[in-house]
Amino acid sequence: MQLIGHRGCPAHAPENTVAAVRRAAPHVDAVEIDVQRCASGELVVFHDETLGRLTDGSGRVRETPWDDLRDLVVRGVDPVDTVDTAAAPERQRSAESHTSVDVTVPLLSDLLTAVPDDTAVNVELKHRGMAGEIVDHCERVPNEVFVSSFLPEALSELDAVGDLDTALLFAESWDRNVETAMELGCSFLHPEYRLCLDEPGHIEAAHDAGFAVNAWTVPTATAAEQLISNGVDGLILDDWTVV
Repeated sequence: MQLIGHRGCPAHAPENTVAAVRRAAPHVDAVEIDVQRCASGELVVFHDETLGRLTDGSGRVRETPWDDLRDLVVRGVDPVDTVDTAAAPERQRSAESHTSVDVTVPLLSDLLTAVPDDTAVNVELKHRGMAGEIVDHCERVPNEVFVSSFLPEALSELDAVGDLDTALLFAESWDRNVETAMELGCSFLHPEYRLCLDEPGHIEAAHDAGFAVNAWTVPTATAAEQLISNGVDGLILDDWTVV
């Protein structure tokens, strides 16, 4: 069973930040991050189309240059506040050493560098037109990397320029999306978790078709236990303590 930290587990640090992936890495097998292009062309790690929910900035990420993004602090749980008081002293010191840059909007290259080598990375593409750069960035790091998207066309672009494993994200229409994933040559299916609870037979059929199934975003221990019983391969979650 793989545990995948959704956006780096925002229950413990501001989502999609260096602090989040560093904090989550000892507790999960992989971290999931969201990537999009900003106005000046850089690939940045940020989920929302707009800045207002998570920062004091405003406007769309795609219309904001990196020079304006780089100092925006991402709101969320302070990673120092979540440190286990029973942890080893060196781990406590490590958490306390976080500086403000750890919770600003990061470049994809900087965040990938921050992930420990033995932690896998799931890069979610928020739009098309990044495939070549995504492959270039991911091939520079020693981590196992796979790429997911809700957009079949984004995954198709990726397949044309590299050989990274891919996952199709979806929240409905299981049969149609499985067919699409097969056409794209995906290795993984990433269905919304309730699809795996409502029709557990889907998971066995997916395995028979050669897919691993990682369910998102798992909210409770009860749901996690049922998903594991139903045979999913991975749980994508905001809080690793759910399991």
